[in-house]
Amino acid sequence: MKIITCTLKKLLPLTILTSVTSLNLLAQDNLFYCQAAKTWEFGPRIGFTTSIINSKGDNNIERGVKLGLAGGVFARYQWADQWALHSDLSYSTRGNKSKTGNWENSYIDFSAVPLRNVKYSMFNQDMTFDFFVGPGISFLFDAVDKDNADNDLKQLLPSTEFNLVFGGSLPFGPVLLTATSRVGLTNLFGKVSSSTTWYSFSTEWTAAYRFK
Repeated sequence: MKIITCTLKKLLPLTILTSVTSLNLLAQDNLFYCQAAKTWEFGPRIGFTTSIINSKGDNNIERGVKLGLAGGVFARYQWADQWALHSDLSYSTRGNKSKTGNWENSYIDFSAVPLRNVKYSMFNQDMTFDFFVGPGISFLFDAVDKDNADNDLKQLLPSTEFNLVFGGSLPFGPVLLTATSRVGLTNLFGKVSSSTTWYSFSTEWTAAYRFK
């Protein structure tokens, strides 16, 4: 997990620089183009996550925002003028950080959701905005209690987490800026106690490069 996290940290500044450079180069071009129907797009994406754990019951914890990293690949098939199927396969770190604990969980996430393109005009420029919603699944890769190394957190958490995925994306030429939220539908504390519920909520903020 440390190798993956370090690699993502090194790639993040490069991704930001590439995104800014692409914006400058494409300033005179059709910057906000929409993908043509019956075509595929795919590419790598990288960014960061913000996450919390909502808890209720006997083992209630204080809610606090945890910052993490995310990276992976996406593929999109535009089956109609304003409709597409968007899929993601990524690695992400998320959890909860507060006075009552600092947990960092890493997951392999997958989702395949329908996407709607919204077209509009601004500053005499045709623009598009995408929004999507659908099911997702996360497979636990590792879990670390940052405050107590002896706590085997991975054994306490479920290996699979189902979630509701929703968000939106904004194209800038070959760069796709996306915010993806995941609402956890699986009780993370279910293996430990039936009187306590822990549900996760996270948002990934990523930049992707689009290959046609």
